[in-house]
Amino acid sequence: MPDRSEMTPSAVAALQSRSRQALATRFRSGRPENRRREPPFILRCALLALLACGCIGSTSRAEAVPDTATSSWDLAKSDPHALVRAAIDNELKHSYGVRPPARYLLRKKTRNTDTTKEMVETKQGGVARLVALHNQPLNATQTETELLRLRALASDPAAQQHRLHNEQRDAARLTAVMRLLPDAYMNRYEGSAQTPNGIAIRVSFTPDPHFSPPTLESRILQGIRGEIWIDPSDLRVVRIEGHLFREVDYGWGILGTLYPGGAIRIEQSRTPDCGWQLAHLALNLNGKELMLKSLHINVDETASDYHPVPPEWKYTDAIAWLLGMPAIAPLKSDEP
Repeated sequence: MPDRSEMTPSAVAALQSRSRQALATRFRSGRPENRRREPPFILRCALLALLACGCIGSTSRAEAVPDTATSSWDLAKSDPHALVRAAIDNELKHSYGVRPPARYLLRKKTRNTDTTKEMVETKQGGVARLVALHNQPLNATQTETELLRLRALASDPAAQQHRLHNEQRDAARLTAVMRLLPDAYMNRYEGSAQTPNGIAIRVSFTPDPHFSPPTLESRILQGIRGEIWIDPSDLRVVRIEGHLFREVDYGWGILGTLYPGGAIRIEQSRTPDCGWQLAHLALNLNGKELMLKSLHINVDETASDYHPVPPEWKYTDAIAWLLGMPAIAPLKSDEP
């Protein structure tokens, strides 16, 4: 990969122009209200890969997989990297698209928005119904607008296929990034931590100085370090906290730069009906896009009220269920 300093001014200008065109195309393909709420796609790939699998290790060879909480603690002390590999392999076996589908409430807060949606997963993709704004139920007009949107979606197979295609494309790109991670991090046992689900094992992760990132996405991993907490009995990831400790360029600094001081946090919890599920996700990152444009990513998502979904449900079944939902009750007040 050439260094930016080795590129001619015309080459830099051409790359910048192509980058703008690619981003513009991506923005046009999405819903207008979502264009500035999400991180750039390259950044999302790397961040979600980190959040989804922390310090994932290779699963191509036999690894020591603990069977009990006691052996988990023993492995954490003797070979923390093997423990992380085992836990992450377990996560991948229960990831979205593999585990049984579920429905849940998702509250998402950004710098400018605060929405709550009922999310329904199916093998044909996920569907959402907006049920609250700024933690208040929709009024009659807002509710009718949302119902009209869902009815239009149910009668538009092309739109459904487009959304499914986007989910599958993103998943494939995410998998490609995940395959680069086995050599990206080093692990160290750090002790224990109390969580709502009991005592967890704390393992730190830091970039491996010998890792040479081959793609734009993987360059971001060089600037993130933190901790991953693992439930010793279920071998599930309880929490991942990552911090950007140095400036990182992706795309030779032309596509973007992330500044030090950013933070990433993800938490999972054991639910009564759906096993381990995402409970909290927070991103707080700052940088720039396309050399000059400021980039501010402030997202806080809380997922709750998980329930199983019939595995045979199709996309249209999820829409029908969302259309028949009862009126939402007043939501819980924000925490002080």
